[in-house]
Amino acid sequence: MTAEDGLQDRVVIVTGASSGLGEQMARALAAAGAVPVLAARRADRLTALCAELPGAQAVACDVTDDADRRRLVATVLERHGRLDGLVNNAGAGASAPALKTTTETFAHVLDLNLTAPFALACLAAEAMRGNGGGAIVNVASVMGLRSIGEIPDAAYVASKAGMIGLTRELASQWGRHGIRVNALAPGFFASEMTAGLGDDPEAFPAFLLDQTPLRRGGRAGELDAAVVFLLGSGASFVTGHVLSVDGGMAVR
Repeated sequence: MTAEDGLQDRVVIVTGASSGLGEQMARALAAAGAVPVLAARRADRLTALCAELPGAQAVACDVTDDADRRRLVATVLERHGRLDGLVNNAGAGASAPALKTTTETFAHVLDLNLTAPFALACLAAEAMRGNGGGAIVNVASVMGLRSIGEIPDAAYVASKAGMIGLTRELASQWGRHGIRVNALAPGFFASEMTAGLGDDPEAFPAFLLDQTPLRRGGRAGELDAAVVFLLGSGASFVTGHVLSVDGGMAVR
């Protein structure tokens, strides 16, 4: 990742940055020259990560809380005077058969995975409009593109499919303001959220490998180029797109 990616000194919020894919994407953006603003509920983890990324800013934030979302964007604008990018990454699942999923659980997952990203994207777009535009990347999932019978999670699947539809709609509405909105649809990567699959992506459960043409899970860093591309100048004519980084799982 280099300044040639067009991210030098660009101010980018990354939610869910305290661990997993969010932490890795924050590292990738910093390596590309961006100024990452790390947002998550775990302030201790954010502080530790900030110490490793010169220029990074940590903001403790519960993205499901409207006051926290507004404080996050206001803090960025107060310190940097602008907001150039947003990675809506914070999310969670609730794996269970649909008949054992309560409506309360379903609503909670949609609130975190879909409603909160929508609300934060709107706040970010307001800030970006005053700065000539910007880029938003919504982190969806391969499970928003296809079902995987061995991992029943109606709430998560609905939220990620909704994220993909939302991405296209916001891209359509906000393109006139110079705001690009795209989605990433990762496959299965080793992280805290997928701890039950093991730490070795080469040895994920057979049912996943059988449905993945590349016959493995995602390796650490294999989302880096995708998120840098979608936020950077190389994607200046790309909006409303869903970029699958899933080893081919979406085509099965």
